[in-house]
Amino acid sequence: MTGNTLGWVIVAFVLYLLMMIAIGAFYAKGNNNSEDYFLGGRKLNGFVAALSAQASDMSGWLLMGLPGAIYLTGVGGDGWPSDFSSARR
Repeated sequence: MTGNTLGWVIVAFVLYLLMMIAIGAFYAKGNNNSEDYFLGGRKLNGFVAALSAQASDMSGWLLMGLPGAIYLTGVGGDGWPSDFSSARR
């Protein structure tokens, strides 16, 4: 990566970070207590709650289960879902 490209990557990262902080500050004003924060004020419908549960489940699998499967079977093993060894032929 050249110096110019690295500069643009840093600029993009800083802009993204500032936008996330601004969005968080804007929506934080709607929280009156910790229950509003953690439970969304109990205003979430079933679809949104299901999406949240699925995202949490997938996060746990990717952060804990997948590395364990790779360690157990190796990168080229059958337990690794991204086994591209047949594509190399």
